[in-house]
Amino acid sequence: MFVDRLGYLGPQGTFSEEAALLYNQSRSRKLIEYSTIGAVIEAVINGELEEGLVPLENSLEGGVAVTLDNLARQEGIFIRYELIYPVRQCLMAKKEIALNQITKVLSHPHALGQCADYVNRNLPQAECLPVESTAAAAKSIVEQPGQAAIAPRRAAELFDLILLEEGIEDNEENVTRFVILARKDHTPTGQDKTSLVLTIPDGPGSLYQVLGYFAHRNINLTRIESRPSRRIVGDWLFFIDCEGHRNDPDKGELWDEISEAVPFFKLLGSYPKMRRS
Repeated sequence: MFVDRLGYLGPQGTFSEEAALLYNQSRSRKLIEYSTIGAVIEAVINGELEEGLVPLENSLEGGVAVTLDNLARQEGIFIRYELIYPVRQCLMAKKEIALNQITKVLSHPHALGQCADYVNRNLPQAECLPVESTAAAAKSIVEQPGQAAIAPRRAAELFDLILLEEGIEDNEENVTRFVILARKDHTPTGQDKTSLVLTIPDGPGSLYQVLGYFAHRNINLTRIESRPSRRIVGDWLFFIDCEGHRNDPDKGELWDEISEAVPFFKLLGSYPKMRRS
């Protein structure tokens, strides 16, 4: 029997897995773990997966470079859904331990950064050690006295750890935006967003001119982010989200104008707008 498959960036016990579980609640798809974002995207492109869930941006740390680079470079992949997931970091250890007895704190660099004020205030004696994921941090402290990990609550359940503190992130508005990728984007719903990426020609006012195409049609931009194209120095990619579906009646002429005005232009997909979970 054919089973729909949803891939996500592993390992278990990360926020990516938590987001995948939330997204999958009403879909009952088989969850498949991948070790890199690139592997998830490749699996969608080659038909190994129906959909893949990857992080796109964090409200504190900004865009996820590898996701953005793959979306710009790879063909046959589109954003079908978005998922806004709150980041709630927890401090955990193998056994109950006083905070002043913790000598080392392990976590992903982003998690350590998101909890820097808490660590400086409550664990000034502890050394912060970056590892490849929050789940790896939780797993590695299983038999290590004096060590603690910063990770999602689910990691404590998976690795039989004691929760010492919950909600230790410095900013309560810390959220990660995940996108669900597929070989086709979503059909229009009337409450949609469209993502695209482009480069601009060299010269004064080029970006202003491109943004003017949206302004002249009263199309609201919800996000714009730039990052190096990784081709030549000074060449930048601009990632833009706007309201509406790419197939809306007022969009066809817009895409034609932009594609004629810039060296590189690519639609990344249209999908329903989603509010924070």
